[in-house]
Amino acid sequence: MTRPLSVLVVDDEPLAVSQMRWLLEAEQQAAIVHTADSAAAAEQALRTEQIDVVLLDIHMPETSGLELARRLRDTPVIFVTADAQPAVEAFELEACDYLLKPVRAQRLSEALRRASAALTAVPPEAQRISVLQGDSTVLVDIRDIRWVQAQGDYARLHTVSGSYLLRAALSDLEQQWEELGFLRIHRSYLVNIHQVRRLLHRQSKLSVDLGDVHLEVSRRLAPAVRRRLEAR
Repeated sequence: MTRPLSVLVVDDEPLAVSQMRWLLEAEQQAAIVHTADSAAAAEQALRTEQIDVVLLDIHMPETSGLELARRLRDTPVIFVTADAQPAVEAFELEACDYLLKPVRAQRLSEALRRASAALTAVPPEAQRISVLQGDSTVLVDIRDIRWVQAQGDYARLHTVSGSYLLRAALSDLEQQWEELGFLRIHRSYLVNIHQVRRLLHRQSKLSVDLGDVHLEVSRRLAPAVRRRLEAR
């Protein structure tokens, strides 16, 4: 990735945010700096802004940085904290780096290089898809798609905000979106594994729980689905 990064700094301490902004202003790899003082504010920024990497404090009121990181899916995370103890858990969440306060400019630069390298695994342009909605074209972030349903020659993309029809075969989407975490569970369904809450076993049948909907898992695909979801 050659373009400078759009960075979101998440920390409930104003002084820590100011110090990180000062470091980032001198960092050539950072183009835009957004800030948030809580997990809720960070999630709002992630919905409204194009964020490449999150610099995330761990110890925050209400929702911790670790809890937030579990919900960030494909957005690279660099933890920034004064506490070395949660480092193991942080790396289990596949964090790009773990910086201890006070942060040195050299270490920040190294961490941003790692985040940039992580982003090249899935090009930003491949993370969005254009769909028709009436007479308009809408850009949908693939990571926001919860599940996909086959409908004849089309696929219906289900998101929190609504659903969209895309002229595509489910088998093609299965291959194209595998690296983004999509898994075939049935001849009619493809699910985003980051949206799956749990596997349900009822009356010898397996299904995935997405919160407001349960989707059946076919008997043929059940072993592979179980292995993939249990390995998350």
